[in-house]
Amino acid sequence: MKFQFVLVSVFSFCLAAIPADAGQLASWKFDASRNRLDFKTDAGVQPKSVMLFNPTRLVVDLPGISFPKPTVTQRLSGNFRSLRVGQFDSNTTRIVLELQPGYTLNPKRVQFTGENPIDWYVTIPVPERGSTTLPTLSPRSSLPR
Repeated sequence: MKFQFVLVSVFSFCLAAIPADAGQLASWKFDASRNRLDFKTDAGVQPKSVMLFNPTRLVVDLPGISFPKPTVTQRLSGNFRSLRVGQFDSNTTRIVLELQPGYTLNPKRVQFTGENPIDWYVTIPVPERGSTTLPTLSPRSSLPR
């Protein structure tokens, strides 16, 4: 009797942990000639982006969206090295656009356009050659001038 109670409790907990209204990533495509990422979900989403470094990459998070497949990696050419799509955490699908070494882009110029809550495109600025490392400070000399 106790075993059945424990089994039912564990099963109920597992069901409760699955978001009831989570959507899925239905499709995505990166057009390198236009520096544009298109994606479609089957539920409304408000995407977010951030730049990460070492290696330099633009990360697009889709909260409330699941990706029920293993991570997919697509090799790219030009200023972009690869595109990865996968499940970042239990509630977020992540799209990562990695730049070639030595290239960076201005994250303030990344533009999201929602044709509707499930159909989006991201316009990405042209990557430029430049430093992707943070500036370092020189230690001050403690010697008298």
